[in-house]
Amino acid sequence: MSKKPTLILSSIILIVILAVGGLFAYQKNLLTPLFKGGSGGISSNPSDIVLTPETLLSSFQNKNPNLTAQQFQLFQQRFNETKEILQKEPDLFDSWLYLGILKKGVGDYEGARDVFIYAGQLRPGSSPPFANLADIYTYFLNEPQKAESAIKQAIANDPDDYNFYISLADIYRYKFPDRQGMYEQTMLEALAKFPDNVNLIAPLAAYFRDTDQIQKAIEWYEKLVILSPANQMAKDDLAELRQK
Repeated sequence: MSKKPTLILSSIILIVILAVGGLFAYQKNLLTPLFKGGSGGISSNPSDIVLTPETLLSSFQNKNPNLTAQQFQLFQQRFNETKEILQKEPDLFDSWLYLGILKKGVGDYEGARDVFIYAGQLRPGSSPPFANLADIYTYFLNEPQKAESAIKQAIANDPDDYNFYISLADIYRYKFPDRQGMYEQTMLEALAKFPDNVNLIAPLAAYFRDTDQIQKAIEWYEKLVILSPANQMAKDDLAELRQK
C-alpha cells in the first residue's frame, strides 16, 4: 500500500490532462448562481490585491524550473487562449478553474491560489475551487490552517464526495503533528457515511499499519480483503501483519 499523502481525486472531478503532465481541477455544480461578493469560506486574498479578471489575467510567468522552454510555450499558448475566452465571457467558471491549473502548472502557486479564490467567489456553493485551494495550501504554500478551512468548505458544499474527507484526514496527518489523531477520527466519520468504501478502508488500514497499530490494521485489512478479494497487495500486507 502506498504511504504517500493521498491527493484529492474523484470520479466526478474534471480531469484536465496537459501534454507536460497530469494536472487536475475540481469541477461541479457549474449552475450555481453567480455571486459577486463574499468568499465562500475563505477569508480574503492574502496579498490584499483586489481580485478582478484584469488582475488575474495580467501576467503569466514560469516559476517552475523543471519546465523546458517548449513545455512553457505550450502553457503560454493555453493561457493566451483561456485569457481571450475570459475577456469575452468573464463569468465562465470552468475557464477560471482551468486558468488556476495553468498557473499551478508553471509553478505560480500564489497566482493559482488567487484564481481559485476568485472562482470560489463566483460560485460559493461549488466544491471545485475550495478543493483546489486546499491542495495548493497543503502541498505548495504550506498553510495548513487555510487548507483545513478550504477542504471543510468543499465538504460543506458537496458532502457526498468521500475524497474530500480523505484530503482532510491527510491534512491532519501530514501537516498538523499535534493533531494526527484526527486522521483516524476523520476517516471513521467518513466510513460511517460511506460504509464498505474500499477507497476509504485501504488508506485507513495502511495508516494503522504504518503507525504500528497492528490489531487495528489487521481488522481493517481483513475487511479490505473481503470487499476487494482481487487486491493481492492487501492480502500480502495482511499476511505480513499476522506474522508480527
